[in-house]
Amino acid sequence: MAMQKRKLIIPFLVLVLIIYIPIRILSPKKTTKPQVKATKVSIITLTPTITLTLTPTPTATPTPTLTPAPTATPSPTFTPTPLPPSGLDELFTKFASEYSIDKELLKRIANCESSLNPSAGTNKYAGLFQFAEPIWTQTRNLMGQNPDINLRFDAQEAIRTAAFMLSQNHLGIWPVCGK
Repeated sequence: MAMQKRKLIIPFLVLVLIIYIPIRILSPKKTTKPQVKATKVSIITLTPTITLTLTPTPTATPTPTLTPAPTATPSPTFTPTPLPPSGLDELFTKFASEYSIDKELLKRIANCESSLNPSAGTNKYAGLFQFAEPIWTQTRNLMGQNPDINLRFDAQEAIRTAAFMLSQNHLGIWPVCGK
């Protein structure tokens, strides 16, 4: 039984040490005189400050006055004069002879491409031989002639250009009609 008491006493003492001693140490000591602490008091005067923020009011920006640019004077557009079939035949004869090519081949290509209509045209091709713009310009420059694409509608210039191309063995630009 003495052993049991020892076992109980030790935890009890530990408990007393853990709880009682810190309370004793931390609790304020009682004194008979009240302690007065001197406190310095400062009076602060607050003055309100007003801050103004200026926001600029948008003003109308002047709109620039547009001055029209001078326009180029348009060059006159070539208007072909329709030739009767007999007039076309004379041109086929003239340029076939001048370029030493077969007149009938020249006529056959023009008939196939445009039904001998000098004013025939689509989005890309124009005239008796339905020349595309780049082919016309390049060929006319090689010939030393005016490369104006509107001349594709002129029967004389179209026949002259086609005759030149055939004389240079460029039959391939008319893959269907040149056969």
